[in-house]
Amino acid sequence: MFNKLAKTVFLMVLSVTIAMIFTGCDEEEIAAVPAAEQVDLAQTEDLFSKPIQPNPLTTDPNAVLIRVNGEEITRGDVQELMAIAMQQVAGQVPPQQLQQMQAQMYQRIKDDLINKTLLEAAMAAANVVVSEEDIAKTIEQVKSRPLPEGMTFEAALAAQGTTLEELTENIKKQLETRQFLESKTEGIVDATEEEAKEFYDSNPDRFKKPESIAASHILLKLDNTITNEVEIAAMKTEKKAQLEKIRTDIISGTNTFEEAAAHFSDCPSKAQGGSLGPFGKGQMVPEFEVAAFTQEVGEVGDVVETQFGYHIIKVSDHQEEGVVAFDESKEQIVDFLSNQKKQEAVQAFIKSLRDSATIEVVSEQ
Repeated sequence: MFNKLAKTVFLMVLSVTIAMIFTGCDEEEIAAVPAAEQVDLAQTEDLFSKPIQPNPLTTDPNAVLIRVNGEEITRGDVQELMAIAMQQVAGQVPPQQLQQMQAQMYQRIKDDLINKTLLEAAMAAANVVVSEEDIAKTIEQVKSRPLPEGMTFEAALAAQGTTLEELTENIKKQLETRQFLESKTEGIVDATEEEAKEFYDSNPDRFKKPESIAASHILLKLDNTITNEVEIAAMKTEKKAQLEKIRTDIISGTNTFEEAAAHFSDCPSKAQGGSLGPFGKGQMVPEFEVAAFTQEVGEVGDVVETQFGYHIIKVSDHQEEGVVAFDESKEQIVDFLSNQKKQEAVQAFIKSLRDSATIEVVSEQ
């Protein structure tokens, strides 16, 4: 049975990691508009105040589901990873879809646990060793990442239910896995510019650039716990007047938009001076989208009401619909195709491990 640490490491070294383990672009990264951090207005409320319902496929956690060359994978192993995986995808899909994803993800995790078992055995046989220097360097990189205000690195680890010792072991396992899988791609030649051009010409839809804007906003949220109509009307009048005053102060130069956002906004984007990053049509609620896409660049627009409250918007960039030129995307395509070759080599290696293994399915659930 896998210990707790191995289960934690698992999420970092299996199918997702295999797809990302070689630096470079994935399919979405060669799309017309590069992905950017942004705050979707449709996600500003706490969508997960209701806990995710437990997996319906739950009975005895100690029951053996699969044996891989004699190594047992239990229902508890799968269930523990299900809980972690579901939380990881929770912010990426609507809550109502999570339940629909459970059965499929349950099967995927079982399959990935088989791969993990085989990879660990192959790595042990190969006696993979990473240097203490590389481990220490990676830990320092982790420590350098921004933390919530007032939180120490140790407190952040504790909040995740782990310790520095466990983190160090996790990093060691990740580096070993990376080194081992990279050894299976030695000799693979990078994609050429000609191959990149062929890909570009064969996939025109991937390089369409939809109309997009980059914008910031200041949000004053409404209190949805108020139900009395008179009180609601009074609250709206107060919030709108407050935001009108904030807008006037920005236009007069009393405050910058960024300063006002940091001080007054009720949106998490306040930490970035109100910046929502670039976004296209269909990503924001309709009232916000119409106002933002019809607003002049650099202008602080009129107060806009949405289901979340009152907003003022400042558009910093407006890109019209078009097509990304080959020269602009060439390097990304070369990276993508080169990494695709390496991923295929890794997948072929894992398939060879599975083909030569004794895999006994004891129970489907």
